[in-house]
Amino acid sequence: MITIDAVDKYYGHTQVLHEVDLQVAEGETVCIIGPSGSGKSTLLRCINHLEEIGAGRIRVADHLVGYREHNGRLHELRENEACRQRVDIGMVFQHFNLFPHMTALENVAFAPVRVKGKSRQWARTYAKELLGRVGLAGKEDSYPSKLSGGQQQRVAIARALAMQPQVMLFDEPTSALDPELVGEVLAVMKDLARTGGITMVVVTHEMGFAREVADRVVFMDAGRIVEVGTPAQVLDAPVHDRTKAFLSAVLH
Repeated sequence: MITIDAVDKYYGHTQVLHEVDLQVAEGETVCIIGPSGSGKSTLLRCINHLEEIGAGRIRVADHLVGYREHNGRLHELRENEACRQRVDIGMVFQHFNLFPHMTALENVAFAPVRVKGKSRQWARTYAKELLGRVGLAGKEDSYPSKLSGGQQQRVAIARALAMQPQVMLFDEPTSALDPELVGEVLAVMKDLARTGGITMVVVTHEMGFAREVADRVVFMDAGRIVEVGTPAQVLDAPVHDRTKAFLSAVLH
């Protein structure tokens, strides 16, 4: 579903991704872990072309993301073309970015009408169903200011799901939450992973979540993928010294 091939990324003269290679199968859940500044979130943002790449290729469902290729050279898509591609790639950010003047239901129903041309009735019915799925039945008419951080993040997940994406990207979705609210968001994400049918890439510091839910764990450091394997392989029996040092610091 996702193919990342020799991707480099620069900010000015600073290289932040170094020849990153990764494949994610359809329906797979991959968790990316690593220290701050290792390139995890940048890689995630490159997958839906919120960041342009310096070299390499990224494909989602076998379609080149953010670029068209002509005579072996990449040409960046216009913004409206890139936006059309993002319809199939849902993303949940650290901060919820909900529309403050819209209710939870309106936040979730907005994009299917505006972007996909769905009827308002269909969108509202589906939004209500999704809010129920993320444990927010009865909160449809609540504005973001009246919801806890965990509830707002669950609305954000429902909003991303409302576009019926093939891929869901989560960029440290619990990092902005109070500790007691983390569990309710992780529970929704676990349910998504277990029910299958959607490909998920999750940047996270929650090692317990990665252990329980991920099909594979990717450890990144200094813009490179250092180690990839099952949760048991990477979290319990890492091979690389850098992975061992990181896990020793965060697990003890």
